[in-house]
Amino acid sequence: MGITIGYLLSQEFFKDFTVIAGKRGLNREIQGVTVWDAPDSTNWTLGKELILTNGYVISKDKNCIQNLKIGFGKSHAALIIKLERYLTTIPTELIDLFESHNVPLITMPYSNSWMEVINQVNVAVMNHAIQQLCINVQSKFNTSNRNYKDQKIQRILQTVENEMEFPAVLYDVFENKAYYSSPNFKKTSEQYGMVDEDYWNPVSLHTTHTLCDCIHMVRYRLINKNEAIDEPRISWIVIPILLDGVPQAYFCVMESRRFVDFYDEYFMRFTFMLLLSIYEQISVARDASNIGFENFIHMALEAKDQDYNKLAYQANQVGISFDQQYLCILLRHNHDTYDIRSRRNEMIDMFHQCTIDRSGRLAFLSREEGMILLDIKKLPYTEKSYIYALLEEYHAKLQKKFDGITWTFSFANEGRALSSLRETLQKCRKIMRIGRIACPDQKILDYDHLGILTWLDIPDDELKKLLGQFRQLMQAEKNKELLQTLRVYLENNMNYSMTADKLFVNINTIRRRIEKINELIDVDWSDYLERIKIELMLQFLQ
Repeated sequence: MGITIGYLLSQEFFKDFTVIAGKRGLNREIQGVTVWDAPDSTNWTLGKELILTNGYVISKDKNCIQNLKIGFGKSHAALIIKLERYLTTIPTELIDLFESHNVPLITMPYSNSWMEVINQVNVAVMNHAIQQLCINVQSKFNTSNRNYKDQKIQRILQTVENEMEFPAVLYDVFENKAYYSSPNFKKTSEQYGMVDEDYWNPVSLHTTHTLCDCIHMVRYRLINKNEAIDEPRISWIVIPILLDGVPQAYFCVMESRRFVDFYDEYFMRFTFMLLLSIYEQISVARDASNIGFENFIHMALEAKDQDYNKLAYQANQVGISFDQQYLCILLRHNHDTYDIRSRRNEMIDMFHQCTIDRSGRLAFLSREEGMILLDIKKLPYTEKSYIYALLEEYHAKLQKKFDGITWTFSFANEGRALSSLRETLQKCRKIMRIGRIACPDQKILDYDHLGILTWLDIPDDELKKLLGQFRQLMQAEKNKELLQTLRVYLENNMNYSMTADKLFVNINTIRRRIEKINELIDVDWSDYLERIKIELMLQFLQ
């Protein structure tokens, strides 16, 4: 990315600079500034430089212009000569040479220093970059509407490719989404058999060169094993977009076989700052949205029937629909004194780093409870296995972050409107309470697995006792036959004959097995409720 000679001379500082030849070349691009102070200075130019000279070489070396004719650098942007230092007039032969090649030849006032000129060139480049990156997108910004973010990023990347002539990509880590400046980036990637992740985490043989350590700006060069070690097959520059040290996205510009120039790197730094500001806006807006969402959840849990219209309005304000169906998931920890609200920011940050953030919102209900509200319409899959996968990802981050604390999730396998949030949450709490007793090793509990046990409101101590008795019996292989007999016996209203028929054994065998069971467990079979509890227990354990 450079600026043209014409654009440079249009700046206020250059108003007294005069083009005396090569006016047809004013569209030539400047990609650097150099000083010509020796006869052979042009031997070290790369092309597209704006060359500054005080005229000393031209005035002192009689062969200077002739040597310029022999090896004239047609790729130079322009030559600026300071008058009245060594030259009072420009040789006609020099003017004709630049005119014939359409390379601008410019005179500058004696009073201006080289530093002033170079600084003003850099200022012009900077202003041009800012002007190009001042992209307006007509869309209201909020976290529930991705339209603003998508449009802004897409426009920025298109500007990058237009200005630098290199394709670019931004890969959003949490959305698992790549934004491309054009199809050119993907075409080059496919040509070299590369996937998006290869650009910030290359696995093929490569070299690494840091361009700016403060923003982690790095150039990777992929090496062809069949060529010399310094021969790149392809190169690219990557800058990670970090918030609190956590990568949000990766900004990458493809160089292919040609490196970006100094002003291109300049432009990339400006682009990085703009992209970073977008993600910072998203983070700030999301934090504000989280607080508003949590306040709404507390309001919904305490609301009365007459508050429906008020709740519907508040729901709309935080980006959710009061009548739409959501899946309510309860989150709880096992620590006696730990208050999760004191680590709110960390838990929310980890939530945003997970796939569940794309379709869910997190709220804190008390010191030990949180609630996740999943928007069913935003879920790519509604199978229970996918819900488990989402929760397992978040659970793994919580376990790693908060050592020594056990986290458990529970949900009821059905989407319901927010008007039923209080009843849904109570159901989740019941699943959580029973599940922690019935399945102490499971960290994700759902109604389908515990449905039978939730049918009756069995006190915790009684449930623990019943489950403990039967689990102990099931440890011995010989007792499994007894428990199977008991289950069929209860299903057939404690009828020996019908149980024997169902199990294809002698009635006396059934009698002996039931007698053995009575020796192992203490149950009042005349108590109908006791029998129901035992039957439910057996159904669950089966």
